[in-house]
Amino acid sequence: MRQKITLALFFSFILLLVLVVFSRENQPHAFKQCNSCHVSKNPSGNQARDMTAPVTFLCSTNCHQRIFDEGYMHPVDVRPVSVKIPADMPVSRSGELTCSTCHDVHADYITPYGASSHFLRRQESGKAFCKICHKSLDMARAGHKASLGEAHFRSRYVVANVSQQQIDPMSKNCISCHDGTFASSPTILAGRWIHEKSQVRHDLGSHPIGMDYEATRFNRGAKTDLRPMSSVDPRIRFFNGRVGCGSCHDPFSALHKKLVMTDEHSRLCLSCHMI
Repeated sequence: MRQKITLALFFSFILLLVLVVFSRENQPHAFKQCNSCHVSKNPSGNQARDMTAPVTFLCSTNCHQRIFDEGYMHPVDVRPVSVKIPADMPVSRSGELTCSTCHDVHADYITPYGASSHFLRRQESGKAFCKICHKSLDMARAGHKASLGEAHFRSRYVVANVSQQQIDPMSKNCISCHDGTFASSPTILAGRWIHEKSQVRHDLGSHPIGMDYEATRFNRGAKTDLRPMSSVDPRIRFFNGRVGCGSCHDPFSALHKKLVMTDEHSRLCLSCHMI
């Protein structure tokens, strides 16, 4: 009996210590300058009228540009079509999703359980939070929506040796799921990624990744002529100047094969390639 009491006191002390440590952490959203986002110090509650600029712009330019640059995230500044947004998750005056739809920047940084709240408007997190709007989320049918389980898809792979011609971290994340022969840690160098069922011809169903776009553009032995990077559609992303899986694919895209833009009449391909 005495041993159980001792263990209970010990775990209570550990829990109290954790709560104290978390409570001493700096509040990331402890804003001191209200007018950096609001037109007045006494906001009326009307998001569209009170803000000095669109919410997405304020979030990205003030603090979170890396989230927009380093990975892919849930679409913002779009109107929901196939989902119903609850009343406690506000949209903009024009009915578009913003960062504030899911996040309350003035909420508590730490949950009652001592974990990071991510400033979410509800205590659910991960897939449970996604299901608030995506109620029919099913692993077998939803694909990336269910498997990712997060709205901010950023790479967890870090390039250790930049002197080697490696693929970018986002591509490494893609391949870790789309090719079971690769584990989560080995180095994967640049090369041709075959990602279609038909692998008979090398010019169908495969594309180089890890290549320096501008260097390849001036390569006389290149298969096709490439447009200058500055003229490529901005929806096609490059990673430190290199082509990756994320150049053509976005895990949150609603288009066929998760393309960043439609490839009708080879529009996607012709954004880079000149014939």
